[in-house]
Amino acid sequence: MAGTTKDELTAQQEAFCLAYLETGNAAESYRRAYNTEPNARDNWIYVEASQLLDNPKVALRLKLLQDEAAKLSLYSVKAAFDELEDARQLAKTSNNPSAVVSAIAQKMKLFGLEKGRVVVSGDPDAPMEITITRRIIGPDGP
Repeated sequence: MAGTTKDELTAQQEAFCLAYLETGNAAESYRRAYNTEPNARDNWIYVEASQLLDNPKVALRLKLLQDEAAKLSLYSVKAAFDELEDARQLAKTSNNPSAVVSAIAQKMKLFGLEKGRVVVSGDPDAPMEITITRRIIGPDGP
């Protein structure tokens, strides 16, 4: 079982895997894949969903799907970063400071850095000191 393909699973098992990849919720994925009755007992659904997650073929298929999704996700973030860096360099050589700032802002947004982290510290009886920290990182981390 080197690589479980969707052909080795039932249609419902494959649907469960795809729904689980989307939602991360086994019970909801079971409901979607197996078209359960609206009045189906939650405990029964939890047991069935758990058994599916324990099925070696389903578990392997989920791992393959998750690995593929991770590769695609990382690639698209890296590609977006590279394109924004190209745009920043072009704006810099074109002597367009506002476009440089815009490209930098978009890169920060790409990595979730557009919001500052607020750290509050000090003696509760003394005036409050607030420090706002921003850290810029590249696509390979800090």
